[in-house]
Amino acid sequence: MAEASAPAASRKVNRSCQECTRRKVKCDGGQPCAACIHNQTADACEYRQRSRRHAVSRSALAKALEQLQEQSSILSAYRRVTQKLFPSLSIDELDGKSRADLLLMLGDPLLPTRSTSQQATESVGEEVDSGSTQICDDCDPVAERSWDESTHEVTAIHPSDDINAIGLATDQHSRSYLGVTSISAVLKAIFSLCPAAKQHTAERAKTWTESHRQPSQQVRPGLLPSFSTTGPNALRELRCIGFYFDTVHAITPIINEEEFRGHYAAANRHDRSWLALLNMVLTLGSLASGSDTLHNQYYEQARLHLDLDSLGSGNTELLQALCLLGGYYLHYRNSPNMAYAVLGAAHRVAIALGLHREPSRTRATKPAECFSGHGSGSSHHAARIETRRRTWWGLFCLDTWASTTLGRPTCGRWDSTTMNTLLPSPASPDDHMASSLRASCLFCSICDRIQHRFAQPARLSAQEALSFDRELTAWHDALPAELREPALVVPRLTVARDFMRNRYLNVRLVLSRCFLLYHIHDSRLKRSGTRYTEPSAEEDVLIQSCRTVASEAIDAITLSWTPNRIHVWNSAWYLFQACMVPLLSIAMETGLRRSSLLIASCRGSLIKAIEMLVEMSPWMRPSDRALDIVVAVYEALTAEVDEPSEAVHNHTPSAATDSSLDMSGWFDEQLMDLDWALSLDFDGLQNNLYPAI
Repeated sequence: MAEASAPAASRKVNRSCQECTRRKVKCDGGQPCAACIHNQTADACEYRQRSRRHAVSRSALAKALEQLQEQSSILSAYRRVTQKLFPSLSIDELDGKSRADLLLMLGDPLLPTRSTSQQATESVGEEVDSGSTQICDDCDPVAERSWDESTHEVTAIHPSDDINAIGLATDQHSRSYLGVTSISAVLKAIFSLCPAAKQHTAERAKTWTESHRQPSQQVRPGLLPSFSTTGPNALRELRCIGFYFDTVHAITPIINEEEFRGHYAAANRHDRSWLALLNMVLTLGSLASGSDTLHNQYYEQARLHLDLDSLGSGNTELLQALCLLGGYYLHYRNSPNMAYAVLGAAHRVAIALGLHREPSRTRATKPAECFSGHGSGSSHHAARIETRRRTWWGLFCLDTWASTTLGRPTCGRWDSTTMNTLLPSPASPDDHMASSLRASCLFCSICDRIQHRFAQPARLSAQEALSFDRELTAWHDALPAELREPALVVPRLTVARDFMRNRYLNVRLVLSRCFLLYHIHDSRLKRSGTRYTEPSAEEDVLIQSCRTVASEAIDAITLSWTPNRIHVWNSAWYLFQACMVPLLSIAMETGLRRSSLLIASCRGSLIKAIEMLVEMSPWMRPSDRALDIVVAVYEALTAEVDEPSEAVHNHTPSAATDSSLDMSGWFDEQLMDLDWALSLDFDGLQNNLYPAI
């Protein structure tokens, strides 16, 4: 019989309760144990929870490290994407934002449009307050944007310009898109700091009357000019042609003057392209001559040849006519959006003509061969090549000048990967026109990049602004002496030189002015208890630079303007731009109860500008409103409504040409939320009050 197996030994209990451990007595492992019962501490009889130890294998450790590295790379990718989308914001600033807020900050077109009632309850700077780094100047739903600048009455320059806020009573507050560089952002900031300025400016606007200057001559059938080389019309036309080449041509020398005058003298061309160009030259020449009405007659003739059908037959002369129409005259007629569209069409025509590309054989053409006369076919061919170059770059400059302060995308105005047209080249040391256009092209290439940057949704950094400003100052310092020193300017370049200086100061002004707006917005955040970042040293430098450049611009225009309609039209517009900076500075310092010395300096600059605008008024258009707006805002900000300065007191407001600027209907809308009402209407007081040439 097999021996019975021995019973397995019982597992030794190797634990004791916490109380027995403390007392250092034997514990039987009961619950409660005998020792705790004996000592009457049964309630304290508890046992530790022992956890099983897990030894980590090498494979498990490697797998954990691999997962950690993968998650780290994903996080780094997210950070890179976030930095590209929001380059000026930190993760902490983005944390907590809703999807709708983030989409608004990105400007996502798929975001559902807010209703007007929702918008009316929000502040003017709603996009900024919701985290966007842009100073929003256009709060209307996109679907409601519209404008009406067309007119069938050629003799009338209607106050219907939405960009310039001349037709607030007639456009039902519909307006085109304008970006961060517009004056509307400045006006909103001023009105947010000084609410009384809103109501006062509205009240003053109601007193602006119609023009007292009546045209001395109306266009009637049978009185339109007929072109001939003899008779009184010929003398008048030759005079207008002379004024054109003495003023406008120096700014954008896109026409071969010798060839143009030869065709006119021969009087053997009657094709539509030539007649369109001739009439546009006469139109601008009549403006430069000082005539109030003659330009209407020539414009009526030009319109007969510049219709949609004209785009079906492209050539260089048609393109030049479009450049003069969209780059100059339509701005004069308070039709900047129409001008913007015409220049867009001109850009397409230029590309269709191949002006954006040059074959290698033409790129080797020497500049001196271009305008050496008509002695040979090669010289004539070289002249045509240079004319094409100057036409292309003239269009580039006109488009850049007109849209720099609109805040709109550049739409591929210049792309070095697809465009290789050479810059204009002087044919001789005395070819100052080419030198002027070449300098303007280099300037506009910088402005083109600045405009492209401003059209992006991210806030411009101080480092970027300072870098652009250094490029601009380096460009100005490298200008030829005849374009920089007034005493050395060739007489024909006087207007072109002043235009160049005005644009240079204005772009520097726009570049730094946004930091004044950013500072105001950030100060509002600070007062509301929101996370706030103090201005950096670079931003303080830009703010001070903005005020310095504005003062310099006012002084320069005051010293150099001449009694010429083309010159005054341009100078008054840039003077208005410069006035916005001291007005904004006064509003800032008054609201913050700070530097009275700065306020006194700003008031001195504004008085000087107002006096200059009064002096310029005989050569300004009847529909110009720069003086009226500056005076109204100045009165409100300086609390001089009842006792205005002598310059203000003696000012007789300029007025609209053809229809009353009755703003009573607009002013009634002050019953709405005041910020929203003025965002609707004073957005019309845009930065292109008289769009720059």
